[in-house]
Amino acid sequence: MDPDFRDRLLSTLDDLYSFALALAGDAHDAHDLSQEALLRAIRGRASFRPGTDLRAWIFTILRNAYRDDRRRRKLRPAALEEEALDSLPAASVPHAASVRLSEELDRALTHLSPAQRALLFLCDVEGFSYREIAEILGRPVGSVMSGLHYARRRLLQLLSASRDPRTD
Repeated sequence: MDPDFRDRLLSTLDDLYSFALALAGDAHDAHDLSQEALLRAIRGRASFRPGTDLRAWIFTILRNAYRDDRRRRKLRPAALEEEALDSLPAASVPHAASVRLSEELDRALTHLSPAQRALLFLCDVEGFSYREIAEILGRPVGSVMSGLHYARRRLLQLLSASRDPRTD
């Protein structure tokens, strides 16, 4: 395997695991999903187009591995939409190791839907573009844009309410 590809792939491990945890809601399943995504990426190396975003590619592979796992377990297939993500526990929201959330922000995030948290994570923590998020989640770009708008607006409302002394 090309050492540059291997190094770039390995550099995504923490973020890949965080996204797997958000999807699976369980550390053990997240570990298995991350490993499956890596294995699929190595096997499918030829399908990666040089010059494209490797992180978006591997996140998409992870999403597909998650869907396949859900089908194998005979659970309802989960398209990454509000209904599917709403079943994720709030505690499974991925937090990058280098990001330390304040208690206030952490509390506010738990009041967002899992779909909103996933959008915020992919955009504001991971830095994916709207188009990349749409590809990763299998959603239209417009849905990603409006979902992010509503997630940010709701987060701002929650943070503002937590600072308002009248809400105590």
